[in-house]
Amino acid sequence: MTPDDRELLDFYVARGRAGRERSLEAMWVEHELRSFVLARLPARRPLAVCNVGIGSGGWDDWLALAVGASITSIDRDARACRMLVLRQLREHHPLPSLVICGDVRDGVLGRARYDVITAVGEHTDGGATRRALLDALVPGGVLLGAEVGDGAAADHVVARGDVWVACQARTR
Repeated sequence: MTPDDRELLDFYVARGRAGRERSLEAMWVEHELRSFVLARLPARRPLAVCNVGIGSGGWDDWLALAVGASITSIDRDARACRMLVLRQLREHHPLPSLVICGDVRDGVLGRARYDVITAVGEHTDGGATRRALLDALVPGGVLLGAEVGDGAAADHVVARGDVWVACQARTR
């Protein structure tokens, strides 16, 4: 077993142990987020799409399939970036992400411009992160942000019990 294989196996085992991605609440949140984003994606294709905040990478996998093209995936966490690359390679993902490790506030987007940027849980309610993301949109591009948590507020808020999903769309 190579070191990459070992690291990827440890990632899968830890993700399976956590169980949070398979709970009813997590599936409901995923459904709400996907429905929100799908309803706001421009109809034209191809789209230049970026996701900020990789996490376990499931959102990046789904988003690429939803738009029918590879996306750019950005995260500050080098391990999250590495795991997405290794996992998509091992799983033969048909539309692997272009992965960038860094912070959007530090200029990792450079001159790249996107039709759509998603940021789930990246606190885009103001400040440098939101400005950097809005600046990276083409004219008419859309920033789709979401927070999950008790009492979250935004344009579109849904709650089931004590689980809240707050989504917002901003265009440039």
